Amino acid sequence: RIEAVAQQWAWTFRYPERGGVETCNVLLLPVGTPVDMVVTSKDVIHAFWVPRFAGKIDAVPGRVNRLRIQADEPGRYEGTCDEFCGIGHARMRFVIIVHRPEDFSAALAQARTAPEAKQ
Repeated sequence: RIEAVAQQWAWTFRYPERGGVETCNVLLLPVGTPVDMVVTSKDVIHAFWVPRFAGKIDAVPGRVNRLRIQADEPGRYEGTCDEFCGIGHARMRFVIIVHRPEDFSAALAQARTAPEAKQ
Protein backbone atom coordinates (compact mmCIF):
# COMPACT_ATOMS: atom_id res chain seq x y z
CA ARG A 1 0.00 0.00 0.00
CA ILE A 2 1.24 3.46 -0.93
CA GLU A 3 -0.49 6.73 -0.08
CA ALA A 4 -0.56 9.43 -2.77
CA VAL A 5 -1.36 12.89 -1.42
CA ALA A 6 -1.89 15.69 -3.93
CA GLN A 7 -1.37 19.34 -3.16
CA GLN A 8 -0.97 22.27 -5.55
CA TRP A 9 1.40 21.46 -7.33
CA ALA A 10 3.14 18.32 -6.11
CA TRP A 11 2.58 14.72 -5.06
CA THR A 12 3.74 13.23 -1.78
CA PHE A 13 4.05 9.46 -1.71
CA ARG A 14 4.03 7.71 1.67
CA TYR A 15 4.98 4.10 2.35
CA PRO A 16 3.36 3.41 5.76
CA GLU A 17 4.24 -0.28 5.72
CA ARG A 18 7.89 0.56 5.01
CA GLY A 19 8.68 2.72 8.02
CA GLY A 20 6.83 5.82 6.86
CA VAL A 21 9.22 6.77 4.08
CA GLU A 22 8.00 9.79 2.10
CA THR A 23 9.02 10.98 -1.35
CA CYS A 24 8.06 14.08 -3.28
CA ASN A 25 7.14 13.68 -6.95
CA VAL A 26 8.93 10.30 -7.10
CA LEU A 27 6.91 7.10 -6.80
CA LEU A 28 8.95 3.97 -6.11
CA LEU A 29 7.42 0.64 -7.08
CA PRO A 30 8.50 -3.01 -7.08
CA VAL A 31 8.17 -4.78 -10.42
CA GLY A 32 5.50 -7.47 -10.75
CA THR A 33 3.71 -6.62 -7.51
CA PRO A 34 0.16 -5.25 -7.32
CA VAL A 35 0.15 -2.04 -5.27
CA ASP A 36 -2.92 -0.42 -3.76
CA MET A 37 -2.64 3.34 -4.21
CA VAL A 38 -4.60 5.25 -1.58
CA VAL A 39 -5.24 8.65 -3.17
CA THR A 40 -6.39 11.93 -1.59
CA SER A 41 -5.83 15.68 -1.80
CA LYS A 42 -5.03 18.45 0.66
CA ASP A 43 -6.59 21.30 -1.31
CA VAL A 44 -8.48 20.97 -4.62
CA ILE A 45 -9.50 18.10 -6.91
CA HIS A 46 -6.56 16.49 -8.70
CA ALA A 47 -6.35 13.23 -10.66
CA PHE A 48 -3.66 10.56 -10.21
CA TRP A 49 -2.72 9.02 -13.56
CA VAL A 50 0.07 6.70 -14.66
CA PRO A 51 -0.80 6.01 -18.32
CA ARG A 52 1.46 2.94 -18.62
CA PHE A 53 -0.04 1.07 -15.64
CA ALA A 54 -3.68 1.91 -15.02
CA GLY A 55 -6.55 4.28 -15.46
CA LYS A 56 -6.80 7.47 -13.50
CA ILE A 57 -8.55 8.22 -10.24
CA ASP A 58 -9.57 11.50 -8.63
CA ALA A 59 -7.78 12.90 -5.61
CA VAL A 60 -10.49 14.71 -3.66
CA PRO A 61 -10.07 16.65 -0.40
CA GLY A 62 -11.66 14.79 2.51
CA ARG A 63 -12.10 11.59 0.52
CA VAL A 64 -9.92 8.52 -0.01
CA ASN A 65 -9.99 6.71 -3.34
CA ARG A 66 -8.16 3.50 -4.19
CA LEU A 67 -6.53 2.29 -7.37
CA ARG A 68 -4.55 -0.91 -7.83
CA ILE A 69 -1.57 -0.59 -10.16
CA GLN A 70 1.18 -2.95 -11.24
CA ALA A 71 4.37 -2.34 -13.18
CA ASP A 72 5.51 -5.31 -15.23
CA GLU A 73 8.95 -4.02 -16.26
CA PRO A 74 11.70 -2.22 -14.32
CA GLY A 75 12.37 1.29 -15.54
CA ARG A 76 11.44 4.93 -15.34
CA TYR A 77 7.93 6.11 -16.21
CA GLU A 78 5.93 9.33 -16.06
CA GLY A 79 2.79 10.18 -14.12
CA THR A 80 0.69 13.30 -13.96
CA CYS A 81 -2.26 15.11 -12.50
CA ASP A 82 -4.95 14.77 -15.14
CA GLU A 83 -7.42 17.27 -13.70
CA PHE A 84 -6.93 21.00 -14.16
CA CYS A 85 -6.09 22.13 -10.64
CA GLY A 86 -4.97 25.72 -11.07
CA ILE A 87 -2.29 27.83 -12.71
CA GLY A 88 0.55 25.40 -11.82
CA HIS A 89 -1.24 22.32 -13.17
CA ALA A 90 1.19 21.77 -16.06
CA ARG A 91 4.04 21.30 -13.54
CA MET A 92 2.19 18.66 -11.50
CA ARG A 93 4.02 15.65 -12.85
CA PHE A 94 5.86 12.84 -11.11
CA VAL A 95 8.35 10.14 -11.94
CA ILE A 96 7.79 6.44 -11.27
CA ILE A 97 10.89 4.34 -10.76
CA VAL A 98 10.21 0.62 -10.89
CA HIS A 99 12.78 -1.60 -9.18
CA ARG A 100 13.42 -5.31 -9.23
CA PRO A 101 12.01 -6.82 -6.00
CA GLU A 102 15.49 -7.46 -4.61
CA ASP A 103 16.41 -3.76 -5.09
CA PHE A 104 13.18 -2.19 -3.85
CA SER A 105 14.04 -2.11 -0.12
CA ALA A 106 17.41 -0.50 -0.83
CA ALA A 107 15.72 2.16 -3.01
CA LEU A 108 13.33 3.00 -0.15
CA ALA A 109 16.21 3.16 2.33
CA GLN A 110 18.05 5.54 0.02
CA ALA A 111 14.93 7.68 -0.38
CA ARG A 112 14.63 7.95 3.40
CA THR A 113 17.98 9.71 3.57
CA ALA A 114 17.93 11.65 0.29
CA PRO A 115 17.26 15.39 0.78
CA GLU A 116 15.59 15.67 -2.65
CA ALA A 117 13.02 13.05 -1.61
CA LYS A 118 11.53 15.51 0.87
CA GLN A 119 11.33 18.62 -1.33
